[in-house]
Amino acid sequence: MNAVIDLGNGDSLQLEPARRVLRLYPGASGAQVEVTLRISKAQDLLPGVAYRVSAQMYIEDTRRSQRMLCALNAANLVRPLVRAGDVQLSGFVTDEQLRAVEQLRAGGDLWVNLKLSVFSLEWPAEPKALSSADSVQGRVVARSGSTELKVEKVITELAQTAAKARFERPSQHERTGDLRFDINASEWAAQMVKVDAGAFVELLVTLARGADYTDAVAALREARELLRKGNIEPAIVEARKAVEQVRDAYNTLKLFNAAKTKVPRQRTYEERWAFMVEDLFSTMSGAGHKDEVTKDFEYTREDAEMLIVATAGMLKRLSVNSASL
Repeated sequence: MNAVIDLGNGDSLQLEPARRVLRLYPGASGAQVEVTLRISKAQDLLPGVAYRVSAQMYIEDTRRSQRMLCALNAANLVRPLVRAGDVQLSGFVTDEQLRAVEQLRAGGDLWVNLKLSVFSLEWPAEPKALSSADSVQGRVVARSGSTELKVEKVITELAQTAAKARFERPSQHERTGDLRFDINASEWAAQMVKVDAGAFVELLVTLARGADYTDAVAALREARELLRKGNIEPAIVEARKAVEQVRDAYNTLKLFNAAKTKVPRQRTYEERWAFMVEDLFSTMSGAGHKDEVTKDFEYTREDAEMLIVATAGMLKRLSVNSASL
């Protein structure tokens, strides 16, 4: 994940994402985007040249189609050395764009492609001094009897070259490159929280009692991946497999049948949990079984996200309580 931009003189610029590459800062109806890159030269053959770095920021959806997000520009010129330094690019995105990013990344990592542009003004190289070969030629010409004419010609050419280099304007150069990298899903979510564009809950579902619930955790992972690819009902069906193991572990169907005739406020703590598990299982069942009632069920992406997250919460609870079951 780095970009190499050829400078045309045997040297090159190298750019790569910094360890903390992206930051979001609150703005009016949006957020300021700040991207930090590491920049260096391969050899620094032409030292002291200042570069203006800018980029077009694209993001990728689940099919790796690229969508333009915003323009990024550095506030200051940078003079890179062989030892890497930082360059910060910033731009602005609206609240609507942030919502679109959430839809495109579909709960996964965010893939970014920067179309980099590096602009510089470069002066022509200084004229070379009279070489030893020219001196030898002068001495040879001197013996031939036309020394003054030849030496005068060489001196005149050197003077003209020096004058041209002194008064010639610098040349403009613009070079481009691509830099593609990913931003971890939780890292992006944390930045969204900072700009009040969303909230998230981190939930690690650990394996309970060794490998007892490995299949349930695997089903949860598969459900998340299916949803990320846009397969809504298959994702719900896969998550339902994990809920089946929760039902078996807590024997929720028995608790549900025993308590369904009770007034809700008279149900015990475990009975209320059993109702949640059974209702979750029943709601998910419509994605896998189409009967007279469920044939018209249409699950949205948001429905699937809620059901999968609820399943993760049930598995998390099971992992803690498994020792006593």
